[in-house]
Formats: sequence, structure tokens, C-alpha cells
Amino acid sequence: MDRTRPRGGDGEQGLSQTPGARLVVIENLEWWPTRWLLAEYSEASEASREMGYRLLVTGAENPVLQAALQRRGIEVVPWRGYRLDSPRCILLDLEAEKPLEPWEALSADCIVVGGIMGDHPPRGRTRLLKLVYRSAARRHLGPHQFSVDGAVKVALLIASGLRLEEVPVTVGVSFEVEAGLGTVEVELPYAYPLRGGKPWIAKEVVSLLSRGIVYDEELYGLG
Repeated sequence: MDRTRPRGGDGEQGLSQTPGARLVVIENLEWWPTRWLLAEYSEASEASREMGYRLLVTGAENPVLQAALQRRGIEVVPWRGYRLDSPRCILLDLEAEKPLEPWEALSADCIVVGGIMGDHPPRGRTRLLKLVYRSAARRHLGPHQFSVDGAVKVALLIASGLRLEEVPVTVGVSFEVEAGLGTVEVELPYAYPLRGGKPWIAKEVVSLLSRGIVYDEELYGLG
């Protein structure tokens, strides 16, 4: 399979990926560039760069979403990841039978995370990804539901040599943020890896929470 150039359709700008490149893919399943989505995708991109990986967002069909991600320096294409699918690709799937192992994560051509916002409990939308990544190995990150950037971070930590059970994780994060009328306690139901003993959450997400924004799909915020 030629992974240096997409085949047909929109997105003929092509991929700069070379065979064996370390790649993280967010297979986007959202239409609008909400502030929360942009914050998590940006955090995932930053974490990927920090750990020596390249991040690509696929399936961003909305040109407004494409432009919003590009303004943040995130590589994005409108097409789905069919052309990336191969036995050397790993699809992170909460329903997979096996956990992600360090040797698998390190040797994979790409690791795929579903780009889904605000589903708690999960509605099973990641099942759609199995139709795209038919040849990919399916692996899970444990029983907990991570944020998009949280899943990327855990996968990268495993690729760095940690086994899944060695990655420190907290489930259901509560913290205080300064709001306009004083300090309020905010609870997030998702799992997050720990860094320095604290939940590894995007600073931009915390900032959004302090401004009273939890999920702003209905506001169509562009960040």
C-alpha cells in the first residue's frame, strides 16, 4: 500500500508520511469545531509532538473544522482513514479483547483514536471505526472511558515502554476552578492519566471550565 499519497476524492493535497513513520490518528466523528474539541485535539497534538509522534486528524469533512484545526497547526484531512488501514495499524477500541502492549504500540505504523466528544456513558459510536479500519488490530486501554487527548497520552505512554497497568490513571476528576461568582467545583466523569501525581488535563480545558463552558456544541464556538 502506498501511504505517501491518498487515492482519489477530496484531500488530494497528499500525506507527507513515509513508511514506518510514527503516527497518531484521530478519526474525527464530530461535525463542528467546538471549543472543547479544539482544546482536546490541540492537547493531543502537543503531547504527540512532545513524545516524537506526528498527529493527523482524519474525517474532518466540515471546511470550518478543517480551517480551525489548521489555524492551530494541526494536520487535518477531510477523508476517512481507509487508506491508512493495515495489519500494522492499531485501533483503540473499548470493546477490544486485548490490551495495548508496549511492543505493539512502538512497532505500529499508526495508532487510531476515535474523535468523539461528550458521550458519557459511551453510545458506541466507535463501532463505526471498525468499518474503516477492518485490517487493524483492535486493542483497549482498560475499562475506563478516556477523553480524546487522554487516550492519546495513555497510548503514547505505553509506546514509551509502560505496560497498561503501570500507567497511573485517575477516574472521575473533581477540581475547583475560579469562576465569575467565586470558586466552584467541577466534576469530569472521564479517566485521565496522571503526570506528576496530578490529572494530565489540557490547561485550555480547565480554562474553558472556569468560563462556565462544559460542552458548547449548541453555541458553535470556534475557539
